[in-house]
Amino acid sequence: MESFSELIIDIIFLIKMFFSDIGLHSIVETFLFHIILVILITIIFSLIINKIVIVFIRKWLNKLKFDIGKYLINNKVFAPIGWAIPILIFEAGLGDYSPKDGILSRLSEALVILVFVISITRLLSALSEIFKGNKFFSKTPIQSYMQLVKLIVYVFGLIIIVCVISDTSPITIVSGLGALTAILLLVFKDTILGLVASIQIFGSDTIREGDWVTIPSLNIDGDCVEVGLHTVTVRSWDKALITFPSAKLLEHPFKNWRGMEDSGGRRIKRSLNIDQDSIMFLNEELRQRLNKLNLLKDHFKLKDDEIKMYNSSSSSDEVNHRKLTNIGVFRAYILSYLQNNDRINQKLTMMVRQLEPNNNGIPLEVYAFTNSTDWIEYEADQSDIFDHLLAIISLFNLRIVQHPSGHDIKYLSHNVD
Repeated sequence: MESFSELIIDIIFLIKMFFSDIGLHSIVETFLFHIILVILITIIFSLIINKIVIVFIRKWLNKLKFDIGKYLINNKVFAPIGWAIPILIFEAGLGDYSPKDGILSRLSEALVILVFVISITRLLSALSEIFKGNKFFSKTPIQSYMQLVKLIVYVFGLIIIVCVISDTSPITIVSGLGALTAILLLVFKDTILGLVASIQIFGSDTIREGDWVTIPSLNIDGDCVEVGLHTVTVRSWDKALITFPSAKLLEHPFKNWRGMEDSGGRRIKRSLNIDQDSIMFLNEELRQRLNKLNLLKDHFKLKDDEIKMYNSSSSSDEVNHRKLTNIGVFRAYILSYLQNNDRINQKLTMMVRQLEPNNNGIPLEVYAFTNSTDWIEYEADQSDIFDHLLAIISLFNLRIVQHPSGHDIKYLSHNVD
């Protein structure tokens, strides 16, 4: 640093000697001339640094095979160098006009420290982006920890700047902070809560960037795009960004759909409401019609043997005999249809069950999982299944419950007339 200052002073001295030799000795010795000379030298060196050195560094970084150069450039990590050099040149050029412990010298040092702090925080931002793109750190809330480190850098940088300007020891400033602990806790309450929340979230691995999360109490449903030190950002399905404090994840229950995505299947849980008046025992005509369905061959064979054995041991009165029902056969058909559907995950739970009857009939629920967890594919697969079931249900002499529409009422009124 001293050799740099001596270099600037020597340059100024040589320039002054030049102007003295051409007869401007009286002007050269003035303070105004000295200041103008220092400002000109500062501008020249600033242009050299910013237009040549910094540009060269950027071009060199762009040629690197790794993405680190791109991140350093995007975050303007080296830009503060172009700010610091002119400050150093200006302070060094003042020479005897700015004593070492004078206010100008201390202000210059404080500005250099501030520039240094800004450069470090930008470097941390670049490192955060680099780590976020690395698979090894994909499960780590890098953003939260980088924000914490930035906060520490800012706090220590502020302390050092205050110490330099006031010409006091850092120990004096730090020891005085003890009396301000309560105020600091109040000021940084959200930061402390956010830090504790982010550590707990990371430790329990409850949420990661990219997870689909649902928080009913906050009316939040979408993909998590960022887990920060203070806030969590979720992109809802209408593409709006919702930001809320990290601590809310500890206060409100939420659903993370990562388990569904990791399982390799997405659940179908939908019912067909069957009209109870359409339920009947299979007669000969219906049986002959359903015998043509390949998916029911194994079911009929199994049930025929089972019913025949049971009826042979019961009374001869037919009213006591077991018989197949159209809803039971339809339930077996749906299960067989799912078992032979390549879009259904055969390793996960699969069943067709009756739920409790209600005013809308008897709910016949399909419970299965698709092979794909993609939303569009899932909806398409689910729709294809129920398209088929709704189309074929009349073959079983079953009806879906449907409340009368305006068209139905109009049709009835015309028939009555």
